Amino acid sequence: MLKRPTDVTQLDGLVRYSRGVALSRLALVACFVLLLMKFTPWRIAALGILEFGLYFALFLATELALRDPDPVKAHRRLALQSDILMLLLASNACWIAVQIRLYDHPQMRVEAALLAICVLLFTALRVHLTRVSYVAGVVPPTLTLIWIAIDWSQPFQAHHFTLAMVLFVAAVLVVTGRQQATDRALTATLRDLTRNNVALTQAMHETRAANRVKSDLLAVASHEIRTPLNAVLGYARALRGEPLSPRQAELAEGVVEGGEQLARLLSGILDLARADPRQARLELSPVDIRALARSVVRVWSGHARAIGVALTLEDADPTVSFLVVADLVRVEQTLVNLVSNALGAVTEGGAVKLRLAGVAQNEVLRVLVEIADTGPTIPPEEHDKVFEAWDQTGRGRVQGGAGLGLRICAQNLALMGGEIGVESPAGQGATGRAGAVFWFAFTAPIHRPPPPREPRTASPELIRVLAAEDNAANRRVLALALESAPVSLVFAEDGAVALDLWRSAPFDLILMDVNMPVLGGREAVRAIRDAEPVETRIPIWMLTANVSPDDVARYRDDGADGVLRKPLDVAALFAVLADVAQARLTEV
Repeated sequence: MLKRPTDVTQLDGLVRYSRGVALSRLALVACFVLLLMKFTPWRIAALGILEFGLYFALFLATELALRDPDPVKAHRRLALQSDILMLLLASNACWIAVQIRLYDHPQMRVEAALLAICVLLFTALRVHLTRVSYVAGVVPPTLTLIWIAIDWSQPFQAHHFTLAMVLFVAAVLVVTGRQQATDRALTATLRDLTRNNVALTQAMHETRAANRVKSDLLAVASHEIRTPLNAVLGYARALRGEPLSPRQAELAEGVVEGGEQLARLLSGILDLARADPRQARLELSPVDIRALARSVVRVWSGHARAIGVALTLEDADPTVSFLVVADLVRVEQTLVNLVSNALGAVTEGGAVKLRLAGVAQNEVLRVLVEIADTGPTIPPEEHDKVFEAWDQTGRGRVQGGAGLGLRICAQNLALMGGEIGVESPAGQGATGRAGAVFWFAFTAPIHRPPPPREPRTASPELIRVLAAEDNAANRRVLALALESAPVSLVFAEDGAVALDLWRSAPFDLILMDVNMPVLGGREAVRAIRDAEPVETRIPIWMLTANVSPDDVARYRDDGADGVLRKPLDVAALFAVLADVAQARLTEV
């Protein structure tokens, strides 16, 4: 693994570099001084001792720099001290080499050159520092080597020893110069990488914070929208059961269907905004595509009449059963988005037709849905742009919006393994008002309902239900939903009252809201689970608008047995009541 270069532009890097130089050379210089004392006169050995003292002074300078409370000032002072000491060290070592060269023994010329070469190689490492420091370090040994190599008896005559020394010095200077450029570039790159890593880490923290804010916003939006929607649907369902005129019954049915569609679309949108698209999954259940198409057309017919557009449904294969296993929310979301898009493109006097066709083969059904409108046509070259968010066609710019609805349709069909597209109808006129045909197709298993089971004997006693709910409208909706059921219903307006009622009377089932004053639903569930005997565990179902996967996991960790979503799914509630009644029969 490559060693990370020392960043001498920072105090700690300069200290590490200077201290490493000082400590490594002290041992070498000490051995060198011993050799000088043994083989050279005292004046040369004294220069060696001075060299040792200068390296020790460099080490002391690093220690003082570490103790300075101002790192910027300490770095500047250590850099200056290091340059001065290195100039003195190089000059002193070169003077030793000159003294050795002038010594009487002929071999001393080689030893002097070797010493000057060592000094040059050592000082060439100053290339990592400033250019001034580098020049101050390499000039003395370079001049010394050239002086040693020249034959002063014939100073202007070319000599192989002189040429070799000049080439060696030039090679050292070229190599260290290139090394300087490489190391500085690498240091700058690592510095930029560090800055980028810091920026990336900060961006990740900001993204996590934004995701937390988004999750909190989604939770609040889900709760604040579902709570009044639960009341609207509850009252509409109750109204539907009252004696009404045909017109009133039709209107009540429209409110229920529209509210149920809104609840499902809200769930789909919140799930889409909350989830990672790469981790999206289908929620499969029995779906009657024909009934769903009729419901969508019926809900949107009022809007179509208001804008003067004819909205119709064509059942191309009335003998085919469209009861399949599919994702209800995604199919309905796609239908609603395409119908809404078509109605937005058609002007008064136009028409929108939803056509449903299907081919059954073995145990699967190939479903084809077309939505044809008489709005502006879409040129063939723009067909590929239709289902891309933010990349609008000419028709899309006229309608306004960002194309997100059609993009969601494409994502839904991709997840279901289906196809979606747009075509120009055959025989379009020269006016360019022939419209467009949006279509989608998918294959789904045909649902075969199981044969009806023998009815079980009902429990002779009422099912005792404790419902903790702080919203008065939601309490009224729950009471209306259960007024015809064999249920004895007791309400608590917060978790603390629910705890008191649970302690004072036996119940068969607890329905617990989450967000309540005084004591929240989660805290109440934990308190009940901590206090109740293990052998008498009471079923507790959360009845709440906060139903994200994370929320459901937390409820189950608290001790809840399940979750019922708001707006209230009456069928799911009655299924829970049936399970409770069956459990009582089993105990008997």
